[in-house]
This record gives sequence, structure tokens and C-alpha cells, in this order.
Amino acid sequence: MQRHEGARPGRRSSGRATSRGRSAVVNIPCKRRSSQETREAVLAAARRLFFTKGFDQTTLADLGGETGLSARGVILHFETKADIVAALLIRDYGERRPPVVERPMGSTHAQRILDFYFWNARQDAANFIAFPAIWAVSARWSAAVEAEMNAVLRRMREPVRQELTRGMADGEFRGMDVQHADETIWQSYQHGLRAISVNGGTPALAVPQVYKTLELLSA
Repeated sequence: MQRHEGARPGRRSSGRATSRGRSAVVNIPCKRRSSQETREAVLAAARRLFFTKGFDQTTLADLGGETGLSARGVILHFETKADIVAALLIRDYGERRPPVVERPMGSTHAQRILDFYFWNARQDAANFIAFPAIWAVSARWSAAVEAEMNAVLRRMREPVRQELTRGMADGEFRGMDVQHADETIWQSYQHGLRAISVNGGTPALAVPQVYKTLELLSA
């Protein structure tokens, strides 16, 4: 009696013709993604869908469909869409490197801080389009995510604190806590972004709020 070969359970088989006309079975093991690879796949799909379909219109099921996961499978890696946004923004802010701009002699520390915020506004333009209601999303972040976000933002704003320190030493700014001054300037920029999200415009239109705050900090 002729015996036929069969595929082993849990393996994919691929038929290959032999000289005797029968199909020989080749067992190909299935490579499973690691947890990190799955997270990266979800983040890539989220960035694509948030920018094309919109944050509010994208569901966990949509993300699952793009990555071969169920909605529950997505939740195993990110509890909410808000956490996915946070992961995308933390990566984005963490990768930003302010350019070194050579200003002419006589330029002020305030002008250099404005340069930083105009640069940051250009970086923010894409995120601002994708996440116009980012403040509503951030309200749903956990304390741990909020802390990580703040740490990344503080590192990004190190050039601002350096200019504030030099400006205070030179008498351009009033003497005050540098960390507090940095946070005050950042919040004025965020306030400008909130106004633009309602009235329309680009992030660059929030920089005048920074200028007003710098005037208040001037000696």
C-alpha cells in the first residue's frame, strides 16, 4: 500500500514536485513577533492611521486589522489610544535636536529663545494636524506616562534653560528660578497652541505668546 507524507501539526507545508511525481513536504517554521516588534508594528500603524483617518475616527479594531491583532491584542500592549499617542510623542520629542544657529553679534538671549520656539513650532506642525485635541488626550494619560513625557520635554528644552541662565547673569532677565522660568515660557507656548486649535492657524502663531512672556521676564 502506498503511504503519503503529511505535514506535522503546527507547521506550514509547501509542496514541491519530485522526480516520482509526488509532492515532498517542506516544513517551514512560523516566526513569531516579539513583544517589542508587536509594539513597533502598532505604533507604525497608529501613526499612519492617525494622520490619514484621524485620531478620533481610528479604533482599536482598525489598529488590530493593520497589525494582525484583535482589539484585545492591541490593549495588551497599549491600554488606550491616548497611551499610543503618548508613546508617539515621547519618541518624537526625544529625537528632536535643536539646530545650532549662529546669531550676529549683539543678539540677545531672548532672541535665541525665540529661535528655539520657532524651530519647535516647525517640528510641531505635523503633530498639530494629527492631534488637534492633544490636550483632551493628555488628560487621560497615567501619572507614569505624564512623568515620562515631562522628562523628555525638559531634556528638549535644555537650550532654553542655558539661555535663561546666561541672560540672568548678563542682566537681561530678572533673577529667578531657571526651572520655573523655563516652565512659564513653555506653558505660554502651550496656551498659544490651544488658542490656535480653536481659531485656526499653525504652531508658529503661538510663538508671540512666548515673546510676551519673555518681556515679562526681562530685567
